[in-house]
Amino acid sequence: MLPYLSVVVSARNERKMLPGLIDQLLEQNYPAELYEILIVDGVSTDGTGDLVRRRYNNRRVRVRVLDNPKRSVAAGRNAGIRAASGEAVVFLSGRCTIPSTNLLTDTAAILETTGAGCLCRPQPLVAHAETHMGEAIARARSTRIGRGPVAPEMAGYVDPPGFAGTYRRRVFEEVGLFDESFDACAGLDFNERVRKAGIRAYCDPRLAVHEQPPQKLRSLLVEMFRHGRGASHWMRKYPECSSLAEIAPLTMLLAVLLAMFAWSQLPALTAAIITAPVAVFPIAVLLASMQIGSSHGFRSAWRAPLVFVTIYLGQGIGLLYEYAFPAGTGKPRKVAPVTTVSAATESLSEANRAA
Repeated sequence: MLPYLSVVVSARNERKMLPGLIDQLLEQNYPAELYEILIVDGVSTDGTGDLVRRRYNNRRVRVRVLDNPKRSVAAGRNAGIRAASGEAVVFLSGRCTIPSTNLLTDTAAILETTGAGCLCRPQPLVAHAETHMGEAIARARSTRIGRGPVAPEMAGYVDPPGFAGTYRRRVFEEVGLFDESFDACAGLDFNERVRKAGIRAYCDPRLAVHEQPPQKLRSLLVEMFRHGRGASHWMRKYPECSSLAEIAPLTMLLAVLLAMFAWSQLPALTAAIITAPVAVFPIAVLLASMQIGSSHGFRSAWRAPLVFVTIYLGQGIGLLYEYAFPAGTGKPRKVAPVTTVSAATESLSEANRAA
């Protein structure tokens, strides 16, 4: 028996890209009466919510727009969970594309065959970039030092990474909702609770979606700043999960500040000795940029160093800011189980049982 699925899409000012994603969802090879699409609008100023209401009214698949006055991703996901009618919730961002028309069919099949409570997926930054800088950002983030999202390429059971794409509703009933005290990295917090609850997670490349990278350095800087704050908040909440990799941007930022101080206040030889380790970063950036250039040309290669610096600067400042001005720790509430479904779903379920 196929499960009823709720697809929750977080969006803010995505009037340009969101309709394409909704069209891809409507073209899925999954019974129209067995899924719904919930667009959670974070107070868009470009008419995103109104566009969706007008264009996707009275479709075979139910498309609804929910308001997210808090604007944060965690609050948006929670709004979607509360409104969802599905046995499982599939989360997507408004800046992604779906390469397969079988995403929902595969989701249902993998949930059935694995018994996993959550499903993880690759989310490479390969959706169409509208600017040359966007292309460079995507390529830099995919390198080892680019600090991009990483997911296993092979199917199998995993510890849930930063964010799993699909959760059974019982997961929210057991561990609660997303912690809204996180501006970013709420998925890290949620999945740590999932892991501690002993809920199994499964990753499968068939569930991959393609994310669009930021299009400008300024947007990337803001995103990295938010991620740095979230990572700092997460490490403070779970000290046992802290690692050198997480604090690398802050370490690099402090090393650069130390180098600037040394060269301004100390003899040249002493300053050179103190700051020699800092040279590792520009060498790594140069090598990574050369690798990007050999694969994608000079247009991306010369922009790559700017991208790498922006990534580490943004995350480093975010980590430092959150350390100095920590956010409070929320107490996520649990969600009530679904007790009602649509008449169409009930009738189809009866037919499936009879078959």
